[in-house]
Amino acid sequence: MTALPVPADLAHLVAASWVLAGGAVPRGLPHPAVDLLVMPDGECRLAGPETRVRQGTLPGGGALVGLRLRPGTVTGLFGVAADEVPLAGAPLDAGRLDGPVAERPAGALALVRARAGRCQVDERVRAVVAAMHASPGTPVHRHAARAGLSERQLRRRFGVAVGLRPKAYVRVVRLHHALAAARAAMARGERPDWAAIAVRSGCYDQSHLLAEFRHAVGAPPATLLPDVRFLQAPPGRGQHTRRHE
Repeated sequence: MTALPVPADLAHLVAASWVLAGGAVPRGLPHPAVDLLVMPDGECRLAGPETRVRQGTLPGGGALVGLRLRPGTVTGLFGVAADEVPLAGAPLDAGRLDGPVAERPAGALALVRARAGRCQVDERVRAVVAAMHASPGTPVHRHAARAGLSERQLRRRFGVAVGLRPKAYVRVVRLHHALAAARAAMARGERPDWAAIAVRSGCYDQSHLLAEFRHAVGAPPATLLPDVRFLQAPPGRGQHTRRHE
């Protein structure tokens, strides 16, 4: 995967941009967001938010271009509720982006830019999403109360804006929070303390965190770290032994 920069004027609508050259789907965490995809044949599609990682291989015939839309923006941009976008994807009325693959990321961004001026989002849902990322362990009913909504109202509005129930969304957020904390520890030359990371990420304990990773990823979190050997090095060589997962 090759990550591409997102223009500053679209950063409030687009979280990431990338090109995948084909082959197997890259290993990583699920993303609870709607993606705007440009298929190898130039067809534009919307793909729904993930709660589990995708499996299989990418379509052949060329590169896949993607824009990850920020939660709550797909309705304002394309007039479709996020919970109506299937995980497997659906064609977008915008049509096709033909021409060289190198020009397609700019073309996809142009589709968003053409609609950006009239894109309206549910500000209460946006506030809840931000709060979930800042405090993934806070119960959903508290997020709802702080937004001035009942939990039922939040669930309905969240589904339309984001495409998932609030509890499903925050479960994936916790995985990203935990993996980021583990990577930060490794960058400091430390062994990730999964028990502490679990609590800070909103899980009950380490076992809960590992169960969540196995449910969503099919593997423990250490398999997604940049260098698992750091956790596996034998004692006596300047490293720590790996903690049982």
